[in-house]
Amino acid sequence: MKSNLDSLLTRAGIRTLNSAQFILLVITGFTLLLGIIYLLTNSIQIALSTGTCLFAQLVDSFRNRIRAEQLRQNQDWPKYLDSIHSAAWAGKSLSQAISDSRAYAPKSMTWAVVEFEKDESAGLSLETSLDNLKFRLANPIADRFVEITRLASLSGGNGYLSALRSQALQLRLENANWNEIAVKQNWVLASAKLAVLAPWLVLVLLGMKPETGEAFQTQTGLLVLGFGLTASLLAFRLIRALGAIPERKRILGS
Repeated sequence: MKSNLDSLLTRAGIRTLNSAQFILLVITGFTLLLGIIYLLTNSIQIALSTGTCLFAQLVDSFRNRIRAEQLRQNQDWPKYLDSIHSAAWAGKSLSQAISDSRAYAPKSMTWAVVEFEKDESAGLSLETSLDNLKFRLANPIADRFVEITRLASLSGGNGYLSALRSQALQLRLENANWNEIAVKQNWVLASAKLAVLAPWLVLVLLGMKPETGEAFQTQTGLLVLGFGLTASLLAFRLIRALGAIPERKRILGS
């Protein structure tokens, strides 16, 4: 679980916190949030219900951050391919071009390029090193790049420069389309999530009156809170399912 959380934090672009620090930060923040709502409403039922709804919103925001970071990392791939193209055009070997262009690689894959260099230094063949790079990155863009490089190696480098240029151009067009879709989707989803969250914010404001807190301490009030919380969580899940952007598929992943 710790390694999975560390991986999620890295994918989200959060590199200053480890999993333990992140969990502690979340627990502290959630406790403070519950305390503030309880001080405003003097109702533990309202505080727990509203806090749970806000926590679901934060979890979804974390998922969105991961997707946004992935899109941002994809923006660096064309620059990396251009750098490899320049190095190969200057006469460097395929493995040297990949290694020497590491500074232009997306941050999320820099470690994999370092491991690729270690494989080369250990005497592994280029094909084996490419297989390891492909396995470590597990990315559809990387899959295409690895297979292009493999074919170029088998054919003596023929057509490699034009293939890199074509992939870089195609990725720029793809990234532009993905960014346009993401911007429109984020605007729609943000409006939908605000519509789900708004009643709970109104409830906190109403809960500042003593009679409101007392009303939700009754059995009927608890049923209303339970029904509202269930409906809100289902709405968040439905919004995420209907608004999910299809991810690039690993056609060349095997």
